[in-house]
Amino acid sequence: MKNIYKIFFCVFLAWTLVGVLSKVPFLLMYGSLLNDAGAAERVAMMWHGLRLDIAIAGYLTLLPGLMLLVRLWYKGKGLRYVWNGYFIVTALLYSLAIISNLGLYGYWGFPLDSTPLMYLRTSPADAMASMTTWQLICAPVAVILLAAFIYYVFHKISKPESCDNRSVYRTPNSSLYTQRRFTCKVFFNSLILLILTALLILPIRGGVGTGTNHTGSVYFSTNIRLNHAAVNPAFSFIESVLHQEEIGTKYRFMSDKEATTLFHKMTHTALRPSATAKRYNVILISLESFSDSIMHIPGVTPCLNKLADEGLHFHNFYANSFRTDRALVAIHSALPAQPTMSVMDMPRKSTSLPSIASSLAQKGYSTTFYYGGDINYSNMRSYFVGTGFQHIVSDVDFPKKLHTGKWGVADGPVFDRMLADIKSDRSGKPFYRSIMTESSHEPFDVPNYKKIKSSPELNAFAYADECLGRFMNQLAALPCWRNTLVVIVPDHLGAHPANADNYQQWRFRVPLILSGGAIEDFKADAQESLDVIGSQIDIAATVLALLGIDHSDFTYSKDLLDPIAPHFAFFTFPDAIGITTDSGRIIYDNTSNKVAQQTGTDSETLVKQAQAFLQKLYDDLDKR
Repeated sequence: MKNIYKIFFCVFLAWTLVGVLSKVPFLLMYGSLLNDAGAAERVAMMWHGLRLDIAIAGYLTLLPGLMLLVRLWYKGKGLRYVWNGYFIVTALLYSLAIISNLGLYGYWGFPLDSTPLMYLRTSPADAMASMTTWQLICAPVAVILLAAFIYYVFHKISKPESCDNRSVYRTPNSSLYTQRRFTCKVFFNSLILLILTALLILPIRGGVGTGTNHTGSVYFSTNIRLNHAAVNPAFSFIESVLHQEEIGTKYRFMSDKEATTLFHKMTHTALRPSATAKRYNVILISLESFSDSIMHIPGVTPCLNKLADEGLHFHNFYANSFRTDRALVAIHSALPAQPTMSVMDMPRKSTSLPSIASSLAQKGYSTTFYYGGDINYSNMRSYFVGTGFQHIVSDVDFPKKLHTGKWGVADGPVFDRMLADIKSDRSGKPFYRSIMTESSHEPFDVPNYKKIKSSPELNAFAYADECLGRFMNQLAALPCWRNTLVVIVPDHLGAHPANADNYQQWRFRVPLILSGGAIEDFKADAQESLDVIGSQIDIAATVLALLGIDHSDFTYSKDLLDPIAPHFAFFTFPDAIGITTDSGRIIYDNTSNKVAQQTGTDSETLVKQAQAFLQKLYDDLDKR
């Protein structure tokens, strides 16, 4: 029965090899797009792409593993037909994914996703009409030939009947002892095979960490073409189908003309004439789960409160959502959060967004993102690499002894790493460094810190606050302090207060604090703007304006210091939208189509504004 394990592993390795080798024709066909990539980068592409090749191999080995298990107990010929049929179908589908990716990438510029299904479903004639006669002939032939080759390989390496050794133990004259021995061996092998099949969940999900496999898990380069080459087309297609949402047909509240008119009144992308034109260094600190509420608990956030008092503290500021993945996109790309989906889970769309990092990189800034956890979590890697960050520092860049919590490395060592990088920077370039903290996220397992023993949650916030304060004090002692702008903002309200009501405005209220030595240059002029209403999507325009950099690509973002811009806060949660203005506040439930909460008299106008904003957002996303 040793053959049964050999077949299992051969099937897994063969499917992995199919994924790896599928990159070779891609490199040959689109080599001209990768002329600036050297041999080392191409090898790195194969290495990083292996993660998704292994994941697909895990998926495709699940059923063969179960069939081998059945084969231990069932000797009939029917299983052989099922086995062969399975490999014929999977070989065809995998070949179709590979050939489709090769054919479509040149037109679309992104890895295979569910888009072909959309076109075939809505206008199959038009989809076929866009193909030449030569393509209509060659594409099916290529799929069939590749599928035949893949099936031939699996037919040679995996014959389930070869694992059947029953005749050795069961003959007409076999003893009861021999039969019992056979039964015990079958039970043992069944258990081992069942465990091996169950363990396939590890390559499928990408290990035991908090992050699971996404298309963006293999993104490793600032060259987006190399990242696309690393993607397994079968995986990207499956992921796209599972996350598919009819974006273009959702949230149709009014005519496009009416929505466009209202939307234009809510946007302002012009650079104010008085904007500073100085290339400050920029540090953006996103605090996990902090909020306006947490700052009012005595003894928990003394450092943050001190920074708010000494710096520029925007009091009427709001998070755009209730989740980190939505918040990070709002903060970095000024994209409003969506009620029922996360654009970060859609690499083709998320990497098409503008970002602070991209804008600064174009002006000669070095850009680095810091996170103590798994950067593949929620497709963070693809988003940050694809939107302008030249370097990523995450849990894998720290020694194992510093992995002290469920989420990875605590805030202290991550702040220390960022400070060390600033000290050692000899490039002469202005820098943009962004950090996402994590210690104030449940399960609040901060290392050797017991300031507030009565509450693990508040103790974690106190730890994160102390790490922030220590970093800021050390940064202030460096020569670059005078020329550095520090932006501090939470991602969303988290664990405190418990069971926060989404249908209350305060649930989304967070501080925005501008600090650093650079604020001395505009502190006096900015004081009168601290009471304006804004949200995380306004950070991009505000920061870029302070640097004198055009922010017209950030359609939804408004400069908080520009008196001409319309100032309001828009936020979402499942399945509701909210808006806060000087005239009032509303929260509108899209499921019941009713206003769930309101302040002020003109709720109808506010509902219209919020609906128009959401409708135009989905129009934008649908086109990306």
